[in-house]
Amino acid sequence: KQWYQRRVAITAGELMEKPMGILPMLDEECMFPKATDTTYKDKVIQQHNKKHPKFSTPSMKSIKGMDNPPHFNIHHYAGVVGYNVGDWLTKNSDPLNDNCLDLFRKSAMPFMAELFADCVPAGPKERKKTFQTMAMMHRKSLNSLMGMLHATYPHFIRCLVPNETKTPGKVQAELILHQLRCNGVLEGIRIVRAGFPNRIAYADFVQRYKILAASAIPAGFIEAKEASQLIITHLELTDDQAKFGNTKVFFRCGILGTLEDLRDEKITQILSAFQALTRGWIARKIYMKLMEQRVGVVVLQRNIRQHFVLRNWPWWKLFTKVKPLLSIARQEDEIREKEEEMKKAMEEAAATAVAKKELEEKYEKLEEERMKIQAELERERQAAIDAEELVFKLEGKQQELEEENNELIDRIEEEEENNFIVAENKRGVEAELIGVQEELAALGERLKNAGGDIQGKEAELKEKNNELTRKDEEIKKLDTKLNDTAKRLGETESMLAAAQEKGQRLDKEKKRVESELGETKVDLDKEKRAKADLDKNLRKKDAECKEVLGQLDDMTRQKTESEDTVRRKESEISGLQAAVEAEQNNVTKCQRQIKDLGQKNKDIEDELDNERNQKQRLEKARNELEAQIAAYEDQIEEAGGANSAATELCRRREEEIAKLRKDKEGAELEAQEQADASKRKFNDVQNQLEDAEDMLRKYKAKAKKEKSTDCDSALIPLL
Repeated sequence: KQWYQRRVAITAGELMEKPMGILPMLDEECMFPKATDTTYKDKVIQQHNKKHPKFSTPSMKSIKGMDNPPHFNIHHYAGVVGYNVGDWLTKNSDPLNDNCLDLFRKSAMPFMAELFADCVPAGPKERKKTFQTMAMMHRKSLNSLMGMLHATYPHFIRCLVPNETKTPGKVQAELILHQLRCNGVLEGIRIVRAGFPNRIAYADFVQRYKILAASAIPAGFIEAKEASQLIITHLELTDDQAKFGNTKVFFRCGILGTLEDLRDEKITQILSAFQALTRGWIARKIYMKLMEQRVGVVVLQRNIRQHFVLRNWPWWKLFTKVKPLLSIARQEDEIREKEEEMKKAMEEAAATAVAKKELEEKYEKLEEERMKIQAELERERQAAIDAEELVFKLEGKQQELEEENNELIDRIEEEEENNFIVAENKRGVEAELIGVQEELAALGERLKNAGGDIQGKEAELKEKNNELTRKDEEIKKLDTKLNDTAKRLGETESMLAAAQEKGQRLDKEKKRVESELGETKVDLDKEKRAKADLDKNLRKKDAECKEVLGQLDDMTRQKTESEDTVRRKESEISGLQAAVEAEQNNVTKCQRQIKDLGQKNKDIEDELDNERNQKQRLEKARNELEAQIAAYEDQIEEAGGANSAATELCRRREEEIAKLRKDKEGAELEAQEQADASKRKFNDVQNQLEDAEDMLRKYKAKAKKEKSTDCDSALIPLL
């Protein structure tokens, strides 16, 4: 940038822009009516030849055979350029007319209107003040371009022609090198490599490259410039590679790219380590889950094996039937726990309501304070706006007075020029008058000496006297005009004195206003600082209000959730109580059925015991009869063919035995039928009991499941 400014100062500054440069001399020549291109060329060569290192005249050998030879050369950094000044004065004093520009801009043809859309005509004051030439317009556009280049960070795209024959794939190295040299690319590269082309603000540098020296920067607040110095020291960059400015740090070409590569490597290392930690954590989590699944599989296998062992054990069956009945006694305890939880929720809701009320009061106080601070801030802002308007008015008034002063100075210069012209004319007339008087005296001398042709001489003398009279009249007119000019000059001087006095008063007023403006600025700075403090306090209060509102919203939400939970719990408790009452009714009904079935079973068992006793008696009688029969048979065998009475007795005994056997068989059949009927009744009762127990177990399991589900759903909001 320094080289660029220095180059512009040497070429465009001294040769083009500064006084007695090429463009100012061109504008000066355009103001003289008898000036030509030749006089302009001679003046330029006389002013700059052999006096400026960037200016030279071409030799006769170099311009031999040229149709339009250059009149002088300017040594640009890309090469020597020759200039022919033919028609420069005509072209410079022939700018586009403002009326034509306005006409073209308002043309009905769209292309013409679009072509001259940016050409806005100058105002009447601008046209009155200066005579616009092409050199002035060029200088104005050049200054605008330089201001834009200084205010921005420009980038350029260079388009190169590879060959002059438009042949694809053909490259002429000399042509490309010439274009690079003339475009300034090679010089720009050399300048960039010699300087510090890359720059970055301290805060941006620290924010982007702090990762490269995280251990070198201490904890807590530190200035961006100090942090940048610590980072560059940690990266071991030499003083030739990096320089520190007031607000930015400068780097040689390529250093910033190296820092970007180091930053990318550092980010890659951090991300790789983070990925490794994440993958390790995921792998360990999967491993722990697999280990838990392995332990669970072992437990399931052991439980399944135990289930297969115990499933036919009578005591296990009894345990499975009795276990559901044990949960009924715990329902009352659970209901009491739910009631206690409901009481706690009600207490929390009451405490939340009290806290909400306190927070609302606090919020109202903070809102009042905020409104007061905002009103005070608005007053301070209005005062600052009034002060700024006063400053703008004073600046406008000062500018108007400066314009009036400039106009008076221009009028004084014009009057001085007119006075100078009148004085020159007067001196010329006086010189002619003196010459006429001398001629008249010479004629008188000659008349006296010659003494002849008096009448002719008198006529000539009369003509000379008439001419002298005319000259006297002209002198009187010139004196009158000179007196008028002197009067106007006096009036102008008095006006100038008044303007100077007015300017002095305005200067005093300006100084007073500037002092008041300084005081106002000081007050404004104080007000701005106070405003900043008020804004800070206001933001703090707003943050506190937002925090309080957030807490209030949270507590309101918690209260609403607690009330919803309480209502839900109450509905759940009422539902559970209804379910418990229904279950208790079912249990009572089942117990009554069990009791009835037990009574029936007891009656059947009593009948079965009677049948068993009767069967035992019959068995006993049978055994006694069989013993008697055996005794009778033994007696018959001992008798060895006793008499007929004994035979008849034996026959009757046999008939009695047959009858007894028949009665015995009938009794046995009847007893067997009664026993089968009793068994069937017992099996039916037992099946009914099992069905009742299954139904009761299902009801209990269902009630327990619903209860556990409700408890879980009730505990979830509380958690």
